[in-house]
Formats: sequence, C-alpha cells, structure tokens
Amino acid sequence: MINVNYDISKIIIRSMELDDLEEVLNIEKKSFSNPWTYNIFYYELIQNRYAKYFVLEKNKEIIGYLGLWLRGRSFHITNIAIKERWRNRGYGGILLRFIEKMATKHKVEKISLEVRRSNLIAQNMYRKCGYKLIKIRKNYYQAEKEDALVMEKKLN
Repeated sequence: MINVNYDISKIIIRSMELDDLEEVLNIEKKSFSNPWTYNIFYYELIQNRYAKYFVLEKNKEIIGYLGLWLRGRSFHITNIAIKERWRNRGYGGILLRFIEKMATKHKVEKISLEVRRSNLIAQNMYRKCGYKLIKIRKNYYQAEKEDALVMEKKLN
C-alpha cells in the first residue's frame, strides 16, 4: 500500500478518501465529457487493490486529483484533473512529480497514460514533464470516436 503526504507551503497531496468523492466528482464532471461516476471511484478506492488515488489540496480545498494503477514495474495514470480556476498554474505538474518520486521509491520503471488527441494543453504538460508519445489508440474514446495518444515516461 502506498500512503504518502506531500506538503509544499499550503499544498498537500494525500490519499483520496470516500469523503472526498463529492468534490472529486465535481471536478471530474467539469473536466471530462464522459466523467467517471461515484460507483467507479468507489470501486477503485475500496476494491481495486492495484489502484491508488490522491487529492491535491490548497488551503484545505481539493483543487485536483490523480489516480493510478500499479502494474508490475509500471504506474498507469487513470485520471488526473485540476479544478478549472486553478489550471495552468503548475498543479498538474506537481501531481506528476509527486507520482514520479513515489515511483522511484517503489522501483517503478515507467509511467504511462492516455490523453485525448484534442487535449493539447494536457499533451504539452506531459511533454514538459518528459512524457513521450509511444502509440495511438484509434477511437479509444468511443462516445466521441476520438483517438487517444499513449504517452510514457521511463524512469531511471
């Protein structure tokens, strides 16, 4: 089990709890065209032993979250989102660096994720953090028939 607190002056990253889901779902609904439901998050938090989810708090307000699965020697980011008014201020990068530090401690060799082809802002953030395009999944987002870019970062 991974359980870490990460604190940078009024910013705390901690494990997500069931009590956080109302706020996480609000961010989720405003961030994605096909948002995850309460039941999906509940399953991930309570039943999926490979999953770990974190929230990012600023002044005790949840402003973002990140979820991942541990798959052998790799992390797969399932979702990452920042509350709209806090976007483009580096908080997504803070979550990614947090996960990278945790990955190193757990001997994880790579981190992967999918991102919509149309989500250029997220793609740029991932590239700035060292993620590289490794393949394209055609029509991965089925409702919109949109491709996903699979990006990966290898860790030393």
